[in-house]
Amino acid sequence: MSLKSYSVDVQNIVNKGINWTKLAPKDPRKFLLESGESFTVYKMLTDLLDLPSDHPDVVQAHQKVLEDPLVDDLLNNLSDWEKDLVTNHAKADYLPNQLWLLLDWGVTVEDDKRLKGAIEKIFNHQAENGQFLAYSQLYDTKKKIKYPGWSSALCDHNLIVSILLLAGLKKDKRVKNGLNRLSELLTETAQGWGWKCVPDPVSRRRGPGRKDDVCPMVVADALRGYWILEESEWPDTLMDAGKTLLNCWTKRGSEKPYMMGHGRRFRMPRAPFFWYNIGTLLDAVSHYPKLIKTQAFKELLAVSKLAWDSKGYIIPQTVYLYYKDYSFGQKKEPSPWMTLFFSRIYKRATEIDSKIVEAVKKIDGSKLKGSLGGAKSRK
Repeated sequence: MSLKSYSVDVQNIVNKGINWTKLAPKDPRKFLLESGESFTVYKMLTDLLDLPSDHPDVVQAHQKVLEDPLVDDLLNNLSDWEKDLVTNHAKADYLPNQLWLLLDWGVTVEDDKRLKGAIEKIFNHQAENGQFLAYSQLYDTKKKIKYPGWSSALCDHNLIVSILLLAGLKKDKRVKNGLNRLSELLTETAQGWGWKCVPDPVSRRRGPGRKDDVCPMVVADALRGYWILEESEWPDTLMDAGKTLLNCWTKRGSEKPYMMGHGRRFRMPRAPFFWYNIGTLLDAVSHYPKLIKTQAFKELLAVSKLAWDSKGYIIPQTVYLYYKDYSFGQKKEPSPWMTLFFSRIYKRATEIDSKIVEAVKKIDGSKLKGSLGGAKSRK
């Protein structure tokens, strides 16, 4: 679909220069609109061009998302929260990851009963303390056997709460209870305020790494949803937790949270952005003005620019084979969705800080080294 196929007001916006595009090698907006990728076009119109939901082009684009065979296929293959064991939170078929992607594409609970039904199954399993549970592989230390059961790590809970917020369910009492649990677990760590890898409430087992260290992934998961709420509804130390997350990058030369390095793999954007990498981190913090204005954020933006092709788009360098039929699941052609994903981050940043473009241009991302081996001993 060529640019001329869109309404005159869309053409006028795209033909007009805008600050955030200066962070990319070339303005990618025409490429995105003409990509034919339904969810990319829809989010381009709403998130980059700021068109209202009732605009004719937006209405048409949203309908194409709902009719897209790739979207339908993902909805048809949602993991069954009641039966499918959670074995890895970074997996492409982990239900919260699937839901996050669909919601980010613009599919809502009102749009599709399969999405709504999957969320209802999540609601069916919540502990009295507000923590959402997952059907997980547990281990009996006495009998030394593995068995399935309902338990929860913060890898589950924090992401689930953010997903429910993104789904527009912030007024639901169960979501409020989940948020209260998030606030209870926000604490001081060895790196500053944040969330630790808290022992599971059923098995009492926690993930690897030092018990007092912050877990960058669960901090990012929380930040991915809190921006939906009014600032008055945030925990008092939420922005401190965000700064702790960014400090994991700043202090990467002397400290390395277990499994959360900042080297080559971290710098190669891997969509969808389910696990800890530069795309996940930038997306999580880019909704918060106080975090955007940090030096760490500017440095990460400079590193992210290395993923762009000189023509103004991003070709994936690492992929999930589960998504091999999607533009972001192959390594040969430009991915409109990945290009849109980083474009949104750039737009948010420049709207908050108009001087960030020049600041980032002064930073050579290729010279910012990654984590140096494992975590060094602390004094």
